[in-house]
Amino acid sequence: WHVDLGTGLAIVAMFHLTWHLGYYRRIPAGESTRKEAIPWKPHLDLKPFDTRSLFVLLGMVSIIAQLVLLREFIKTFQGNELIISVYLAVWMILTAAGAKAGTRYPARISLRSLLGIFLILGTLPVVIYLLLLVVTRYIFLPGYEPGMLSSFIYAVLTVMVFSLPSGFLFSYLARSVTGRMKDGSFYMLDSLGSLAGGILFGLILVFILDNLQVLSMLLLLVWIAISMIFRYPERLMTRTIYLSVAALIFAILLVPGVLERIESLRYRGTEMLETSDTPFGNLAFTRRDGQVTGYLDGNPAVYSFDLARSEETVHYPALQHPSPASFLLIGGGLSGLGGEVAAYDPVRFDYCETNPWIYRIGKKYLRPGASGGYNFIGTDGRSWLMKAPPDTRYDVIISAVTEPLTIGWNRYFTRDFFLLARQHLEPGGVLCTQLTTGGNYISDEGNDILKIHYQTLKEVFKNVLIVPGYATYFIASDRDLSLDFPALAKKRGIQATYVNGDYLDVDQVTFNSDLITEQLKETGAGINTDLRPLLFFRSIAGWKSRTGEEGLGVPGVVGLLLFLLLYFRYKPLQAGMYSAGFTGAGIQILLILVIQSMYGFAYFVAPLMITAFMAGLTVGTLAWKRIWKIPTISGFTGLTWIMALLCAVTVVLLRTEQVLGKGLTGHILPMLINVINGMIVGSVYGMGLSLEKDKGTGVIGEMYSADLAGAALGTFLPPVFLLPLIGVSSTFIFFCGINVATGLYILTRWRKTV
Repeated sequence: WHVDLGTGLAIVAMFHLTWHLGYYRRIPAGESTRKEAIPWKPHLDLKPFDTRSLFVLLGMVSIIAQLVLLREFIKTFQGNELIISVYLAVWMILTAAGAKAGTRYPARISLRSLLGIFLILGTLPVVIYLLLLVVTRYIFLPGYEPGMLSSFIYAVLTVMVFSLPSGFLFSYLARSVTGRMKDGSFYMLDSLGSLAGGILFGLILVFILDNLQVLSMLLLLVWIAISMIFRYPERLMTRTIYLSVAALIFAILLVPGVLERIESLRYRGTEMLETSDTPFGNLAFTRRDGQVTGYLDGNPAVYSFDLARSEETVHYPALQHPSPASFLLIGGGLSGLGGEVAAYDPVRFDYCETNPWIYRIGKKYLRPGASGGYNFIGTDGRSWLMKAPPDTRYDVIISAVTEPLTIGWNRYFTRDFFLLARQHLEPGGVLCTQLTTGGNYISDEGNDILKIHYQTLKEVFKNVLIVPGYATYFIASDRDLSLDFPALAKKRGIQATYVNGDYLDVDQVTFNSDLITEQLKETGAGINTDLRPLLFFRSIAGWKSRTGEEGLGVPGVVGLLLFLLLYFRYKPLQAGMYSAGFTGAGIQILLILVIQSMYGFAYFVAPLMITAFMAGLTVGTLAWKRIWKIPTISGFTGLTWIMALLCAVTVVLLRTEQVLGKGLTGHILPMLINVINGMIVGSVYGMGLSLEKDKGTGVIGEMYSADLAGAALGTFLPPVFLLPLIGVSSTFIFFCGINVATGLYILTRWRKTV
């Protein structure tokens, strides 16, 4: 950690040195280091269309770069959803810092230079993509798991080259042309560009282009827009060369096989067979020494045949049933489990994956062992159980899902999932799950993980049997369960290589099972649920033992103290903007995590949720005057209390399971909440700006910076600190209290200053 901290401090020192370099240069020459304040006057003589184009383009470039690089960060940091919080928080902090610098930058920058910055901005996302490849290839060792501090530092180092100049451009442009448009128009235009970019990417490009192809297309579009609207660069030949190079890069990336070559840099010493971005994450199949492995966001999700583990996974639960005729297998069908299920000659054998594309792509390189005697269901296993007819029941459900290292995988280990599985089990049916945690020595973190999982299963099933093996298997049922697998196999007529009397020592298996079970019977570990994913957060808590870095507690406390410090430093209206940004971002990130916990496709839905927020933001900046007519402090305070009301309503919807409802409601309602959320934040910005309009041109950047600072902490604090501590519903109640208190704080402070 000391190396990472030293690196971070060195970077901060370099930033400060470059920012104040002019000051130190003047000292040897004997020049005065003080400058008289020169009244700022807008100096960019732009047509209204050109002004609008710049702000819309800035919003579009920023959001597309943000959304695409978000997916790349998820991929690079192994699908951990907390990287969404870290990444967005870093993005907003750096953008806020850039915006703050833009409000105070004293020199007048020419239009030509600003257009040059725009062109560089369009190129930088491709550079960041390549930087992430370098990080994965040369900095992260195979199997390396970065901790919270490392993730934060890597995010800062890669994102700052884009976020700082994009924030600077917004504030500087707003100051330079501020007298030519109405208050809030720049924010509205930026939001409009973000909305257009979000729709373009989230609803169109994501289905037809890979991430790098989208970034290269963005590069081409920026160059085309600047060239056509502003005729920059001035020389036609120069413009033609630049556009030709951008078009060539885009065309090369469309050639089949090129992306696979580039993506293969992530996986050392392996042959890249195929890579694809799916709604559940990036899926890559590689081959090494004849072994084929499928990776979902860098985590092994499917592998070549392993006979011993396949036999244990299937026969341990199936032998508990006297005559299993129907099976549901979730995961592992391409790793040999299907062949073991076929040994029971089931009447019905349904097979799902946690990500359907694992089967659709993986069957090209791995053979299902069931020889066609199964029914593949083209949706993820949990979604199938949610929408399957009530009379769809199974004797045995086997969940061969990997560890709950992400919220997407944790959803197969929650009480909500177990209740769902029980609804689709025949009377006396058997459910089997597994964790790799086990062995002769179990760490404190591992013991907590096993205990939470065991107690969660006991909440739903009468009997839970723990079987140590290649994994730690949990067999759950309302029928009596037995550990005498050799006798059960002989009775059922099942021939197996490893699950037999010659290989298994029943006494040893019983001893190991009893030993672990006794350790896990102690209550109080907590129950793993969709709205409080304890297993996932307990896995994250093991960061310290695996990486040497602190878990979530220290960053969470530091973030909370920083939130309070900034809150009381702001003036009343800026505090309101800061609070709205914090709550708005917090609502958004929690809704994304709730959707991930239910459906598992945050990789796909996160861009859509951000786009929905931008839609609300745009409407809010446009519509607040029509609703409130004139800006007043009581109206501004009312907006903070409306935000509190939205949080309270969301709590009710969560507790009545409306937000988590089946079918269309569960998909649309979170989007609708986020649109309303954005409308409130946009209205707060617009009204706050109107109330502060007499305080100079810099107020636009000041409010924008306060918004982003609040949003950065709102993206980081709730999932990292509040969610594991108090759960989703209580976090929304906390948001409600913050906004009620903010309204009272603004009224009190405002009366004192009037």
